[in-house]
Amino acid sequence: LELDRPGLAALAERLGQPAYRARQIWRSIYARGEIDPAAMTDLPARFRGELAALAAPAPGPLQLQTSADASTTKALLPLADGETVETVLIRHQPHGGSGAAPRRTICLSTQAGCAMGCVFCATGQQGFRRQLRVGETMRQALLARAWARGEGSEITNVVFMGMGEPLANYPVTSAAIDRLTDPDGFALSPRRITVSTVGLVPQIRRLAGEHPQVNLAISLHAPDDALRERLVPVPSASVGELVEAARGHADATGRRVTFEYVLLAGQNDAPAQARRLAERLRGLRCQVNLIPLNPSPGVFGERPSRRAALGFQRVLADNGIRATIRVEKGLDIAAACGQLRGDRIRAAGNAAPP
Repeated sequence: LELDRPGLAALAERLGQPAYRARQIWRSIYARGEIDPAAMTDLPARFRGELAALAAPAPGPLQLQTSADASTTKALLPLADGETVETVLIRHQPHGGSGAAPRRTICLSTQAGCAMGCVFCATGQQGFRRQLRVGETMRQALLARAWARGEGSEITNVVFMGMGEPLANYPVTSAAIDRLTDPDGFALSPRRITVSTVGLVPQIRRLAGEHPQVNLAISLHAPDDALRERLVPVPSASVGELVEAARGHADATGRRVTFEYVLLAGQNDAPAQARRLAERLRGLRCQVNLIPLNPSPGVFGERPSRRAALGFQRVLADNGIRATIRVEKGLDIAAACGQLRGDRIRAAGNAAPP
């Protein structure tokens, strides 16, 4: 999973095979989901054995949970060095009588832990451990797709909204996008992929240039710099700079930018703050995704009332800003990124010494 096409071709040639074996391996992995070389039956038996001898085993999830309504399945996956990451499969059923096909969305992680330190985020409170490699991110996608296929479905959407800051691990995020959109693999339209960022402006510009059809979501969470610096303590761009970066992205790609806004009771959910946010975003091709806080041990803030969330949305709409309140899934299985990992870390810290 760590090798790209040229790397697979070089491996095949080193083992005495023609370079075209690389495409066969690639399609076995990314189109058919066969990670075990023994299952790649279009390869010669001896070559399969040689590949199997080189391949590291892929252990199963440490923890696997599905919500009571079966809309969300979440896995805590072990990495070779003992770190853990999470991935989520979200099942969206069409609204009654619409005739639309159900959607299946994968939420992918790109880092073990996170350095951004957002005070309301479970992963942010765990600190940064390391960057994931591309194979570790793609393993999440392959696992979630196997779940979907086991139910007779296919993956329709991918969001880089799991653990970590995707644009702080830009090479892996970009490589994963390439594999997800490869016609010999997942064959997803880039318009079905969304990258969420706390707001790394140089990488936002790079994403627009290299993946212009991929959707961008910016985690904003505040209409002014003073409040945002309290909620997102890692130094980053100002609110004004982020809005201008979003404007540049929308102009360059023709894609609508999403601003993610976690609502915290008494902190950033007042009507006056909604009006200020609308002023900031006026004239920009965008939408605001309002996310009532998902409570978790160790995170800052309280969940706002439904009335407050609807009021915030109404103020934005009255001022010409398209806004939605996220349909929440998986609250009963700690589906917000980092919660299962945090539970495991706390359990290990509380365990009696040997």
